[in-house]
Amino acid sequence: MHARSKSPKEGTVVDRGVTNVRYWDFFLQAHASLQGTARPAHYTVLVDEIFRADYGPEAAADQLEKFTHDMCYLFGRATKAVSICPPAYYADLVCTRARAHKSELFDGDDTSSVASSNVAAAAAARSVHPRLAETMYYI
Repeated sequence: MHARSKSPKEGTVVDRGVTNVRYWDFFLQAHASLQGTARPAHYTVLVDEIFRADYGPEAAADQLEKFTHDMCYLFGRATKAVSICPPAYYADLVCTRARAHKSELFDGDDTSSVASSNVAAAAAARSVHPRLAETMYYI
């Protein structure tokens, strides 16, 4: 444990005792807490097509946990490890962007004629400049 934050050291994995007996899951404390107490991420393996086949049942969990921890250092917006692995972070960013660009699909009430007439106006107001249309950008 860190003396200042009392959080587990970054890279700490718990895969026994508090995990589900029927599923392959684990907790990973990938990052050091910047302030307060860091919360570990909880991962559940849905389908394994790689690790047991390549490393065998004995080493598969260790290899997946190490790979997941290593990925936490690859987030493009941070210079340190992040709390969850970047594919999950990027999926969350895409969903947030979709809600911002297509709010009528998530927040709109299609039964009202006022909402329907405002959909085109709202979409036009959110349009992306043509020079940015084929590029990656941050909101």
